[in-house]
Amino acid sequence: MSQSLFRNLAFLLCAFCSWALSVTRAPPASTSYWVAPAAAGTGNGSSVTNAANYRTTSFWSTVQSQLQSGNVTVNFEDGTYTAGSLSLTNMGNPLYPLTLAAVNPHGPVLSPSANIIELYGCQNFQVNGLVFTGPSPNWGIYCIPNGTKPCRNIEITNCWFLDLTNAYYAAIGLLNGTRDIQVHNCNFTNITAGSHQHMIYAPHDIENVVVSDCVFQDCLADYVRFRDDSEYCVVQNCQFISTKSASAWPFVSAELYNVTNSDSAGDEFFGTYFQVSGNSFTYLASGGSGPYAALHFSDNGYSPQSYNCALTSAQASQLSSGTTSFQRSFLETNMGIISSGIKMFGNTYNSRVAYHMDYTYTWDSIQPNGGWQGTIKLDNVPDASGTPLGPPPVMRNADFNRRGLLLTPVSVGLKDYECLFRDWLCSPKYTDILLSSNFYGTNNALRFDKANNQYVYQWISSPGPNWTMDCLFAIGSAFTGTGVKFKVDLFHNDITGSKVSLGVDNLGRFGIYNGGTFTLLPGLGTVAFSVDNTGGGTYTTPGDVLNVYRLRIVGNYTASTPYVNIYTSDANSPNLNHQALGQTYWVGNKPVTDKSAPETAIFYNFTAPVLLGQIALAPGLGQQPPILQIASLGNGTMRLSCTNGFPGDMYYMLTSTNLAAAPGSWTVAATNTFDQTGSFSMSNPLPSNSPPVFYRLQLQ
Repeated sequence: MSQSLFRNLAFLLCAFCSWALSVTRAPPASTSYWVAPAAAGTGNGSSVTNAANYRTTSFWSTVQSQLQSGNVTVNFEDGTYTAGSLSLTNMGNPLYPLTLAAVNPHGPVLSPSANIIELYGCQNFQVNGLVFTGPSPNWGIYCIPNGTKPCRNIEITNCWFLDLTNAYYAAIGLLNGTRDIQVHNCNFTNITAGSHQHMIYAPHDIENVVVSDCVFQDCLADYVRFRDDSEYCVVQNCQFISTKSASAWPFVSAELYNVTNSDSAGDEFFGTYFQVSGNSFTYLASGGSGPYAALHFSDNGYSPQSYNCALTSAQASQLSSGTTSFQRSFLETNMGIISSGIKMFGNTYNSRVAYHMDYTYTWDSIQPNGGWQGTIKLDNVPDASGTPLGPPPVMRNADFNRRGLLLTPVSVGLKDYECLFRDWLCSPKYTDILLSSNFYGTNNALRFDKANNQYVYQWISSPGPNWTMDCLFAIGSAFTGTGVKFKVDLFHNDITGSKVSLGVDNLGRFGIYNGGTFTLLPGLGTVAFSVDNTGGGTYTTPGDVLNVYRLRIVGNYTASTPYVNIYTSDANSPNLNHQALGQTYWVGNKPVTDKSAPETAIFYNFTAPVLLGQIALAPGLGQQPPILQIASLGNGTMRLSCTNGFPGDMYYMLTSTNLAAAPGSWTVAATNTFDQTGSFSMSNPLPSNSPPVFYRLQLQ
């Protein structure tokens, strides 16, 4: 990449040859262990005759050590496992899966008087062929992050969840940011602890859950419940069966409960990207509590911040009787439900299914409301075209435009880990991570409090081993203390804490961490601190001095020695004209060539007012030139298309009839930004009998 981000590319027609070098990599090592309800032989798990007790802590420590170099399978012998929970914390490896597998499918029966399997901050697990049953008080399998360590990449296959009649919450619990989960070919039967128990329960920012080829029969609450900003989830090719009136509840639901705390009323939002396809939905008995719905959206209590879910009777009548177009528009405006994101096709319904999709509101007898309660039929709202749901974005709400939480003021005594921006988590809890509008021409920026050490983080969808991260930031002068004031961490191994980490210190100098040492990078320039002359704290009021910088980190983890290139701008300029290339400093272990990729992004302040906005993280190496193509469409028109750009980057399409003309004399034919895939396409007329026209792409 040149020192200026302005780069020019001219079109030429050419032919080229290519060649490829094939390299065969040795497969990773694979290790097997055995466990049983009680230890046998030496109890070290090395063989069937030396099976370990399934709850022995030292055994699982050995497994975790072995995962650093290859795949591990823990084989569960036949038998009944009743000694207690199998509780695992911060286990796994993003590169090598840990498989918990039945030696004989459905031979191991796990039925302790405790939660059966608990996964805290674990990743890359496969659970296969186990039976979950008995008196567990809360959960069959419980998956939850542990601090900033996510719970992700969990596959549950060919398992049975039978007669969990005491489990208060669910057979499978996916909580508080758990993501990238597959539940395949499992059987859920007679989950009947009461109206609070589900077969799969996925509340609070759950993402990318795929449930396929499963059987769900008889549950005394919503069978599969997604709640509060949980989305990009798929339920496909499953059988849902209610054989009695007591189990006649919605089969798949997206529900909000905005009544929990006085300080956070209205803090739950609808996720809006779902696929429900190829399923069969069957109710065999009438008289149940219902609604008899395949896909059920509902709110209980307050409306989410900036939305209106508590309808008046007139609004409910309009929604119920309106055209499909009106219903779709109404749902998006009032509930934040985007109908084009709900894919619903190929399902079958028996005659007792009253709603393919519905919306229900229930008043909790506390908050003001519109006066209406009930259920509205919305069968034609989903996209029934057969177009599948697309993959989740690398990051959600990276521009901080989706506000969250707080219809009422925060109570200091009642704090929550969520922050004022949807899809982000923050620490320490609510502590004054606020909003600055009008940030350098953008809608919103996140603002850290100058008196605190804080951070916000998001678990991201993998951009792959070649990636680019871009953001805007400003640091206020009203900080205290010395040392690093703003820091960015991109973890490539959450379990070991391995990451690339860089920041800006109290002298405005950029640096990168080499282990625990902050190594200066003078090639990136120096930050001039912003000044809050008006005392408003936003740094965006007329009279303030706001110095905004652009930071870009480009990771090449396919290189034989992985590295990052770092680019920065001058104050209030989009041009990345400073650089520090080929950086190979890491905290923890270095990335593994061709395998590692970013998993978690964290942004910090340290007793400094920091504004942060317009984050983008995408596949590809952002310093490489885009790839341009030209095609004739006939009728005097041609199409220009471009790939390999960076999402959100601005481009200028220039034209000239003289290829040798100075760049400043070319004419601007179009100005726009690359889309979220790093692409654009445009058509341009070609006047007849005109001289040859040359095109040049200029990037900003």
